[in-house]
Order: sequence, then structure tokens, then C-alpha cells
Amino acid sequence: MRSAMTAGSSAGGPPRRGTTARPRYEAAPGTVNLRSTLEIDDLSTRLEARATRFYERYGFPGWLRAHSLLVGRTAFVLALEHQDAVDLPTVALGGYLHDIGRSPLLAGDARDHNELSQLILAAEGLPECARLALCHPVYAVHDPRTAPRDLAERIVYYADRRAGMTILGMDERITETAVRHPEYADPIERARPLAHQVERAVYAGIASRPGDLARSVAERWP
Repeated sequence: MRSAMTAGSSAGGPPRRGTTARPRYEAAPGTVNLRSTLEIDDLSTRLEARATRFYERYGFPGWLRAHSLLVGRTAFVLALEHQDAVDLPTVALGGYLHDIGRSPLLAGDARDHNELSQLILAAEGLPECARLALCHPVYAVHDPRTAPRDLAERIVYYADRRAGMTILGMDERITETAVRHPEYADPIERARPLAHQVERAVYAGIASRPGDLARSVAERWP
């Protein structure tokens, strides 16, 4: 376990893009589009390949891999609309790797998974993603140390509030989380109004709305 925690960032070095065509992503009207369609496609492919190598090294089971991919994809499409204000690769990779602290390699460690995710990502040479992982749990909003403070942190937090195994409405996802974790039901429920504040911050200044999110993700990853 020590070697996994202290390994360098050799999981980087994304492969070349394949020839499979992806559907065109159309930026919402009024957003800043700093990259061409091909550049956006190439970036998303490389980030996902890099994340997948982490999943393999850290022994992600199928459910954790599927959830993490969906959160990363959700963070990507949201960050794409805010690319004048956030670093798109950092936010997306933070979404893909937010739950690395749930790795089976860490079974038996009593620390909260977001704390472990922060430690692992810092040790892996990804300090810019470590804070994003620390701030992602629904109840993180209650603690000033872990509450998302800037737009990048809010995007990853919100991506996890919408992406379970499928894209859900935020209230449905929060309720589902409370049912799966009854020991945290009270702080999860108390986080609901604060999560809605995060949602409003994420959608401030962009044309898309919360109801567009599932379609936006499905169009990029059919």
C-alpha cells in the first residue's frame, strides 16, 4: 500500500487519439469556446485514458469505475462552458479521480474517502486535483475546511451531486445517497439547500440549465 500511495505520476503520458469519431459538441450560445471540436475531442480522450490507467493501478471495481467516469464526464462538460474561468483539464481530471480514496487497496483505513483521495492525488503529483477531491462529498459544505470555495471545486462537487450510475436530478441523487448511507442521513439532508446554492453558482453566467446536463453528457459519450 505504501508504494501505491507514494508512486509518481507515471500514470500520465496520454496515448494518441484513435480514429473513432465522436459526436460534435456544440458549446451553448454565449459561452467562450477556446478550442476547436477536434481539440476538445482529443483532450477528453486523453484525460479519460489517463484516468483509466489510475483505475487499473488502484484496482477500481466495476461500479466505482463507472461512477468515476460519469462524474469526470459531467465535470468536463460543465468546465467546458466555464473554460474562461477554470482550467478544464484539472477540473475534469479532478472529477475522474475524486473517489480514488475508495480504492480496495485502502480497505481498512478508517479515514474518510475524500481525505484519502486528497492524500493519494497529492502523492501522485496532482496537487491541483487533490483539493477538488477533498471537497466533493455532499456533506463537505458543512465544514469550512472542505466546503467548495471556488468555481472549480463547485463544479466537481456538483458533478458528484448529479452523477451516480446515471445522471439524476440533484434532489433525487441526494436522497439516493442518504438512503445508501443512513449513518450520514442527517448531514446529507442538511446539505441539500447548500447544494442548491452550489448549483446556482455553477450555472451562473452560462446558457445551459440543470435539465440540459444529461443530454449534454449523452451527446459526447453515447
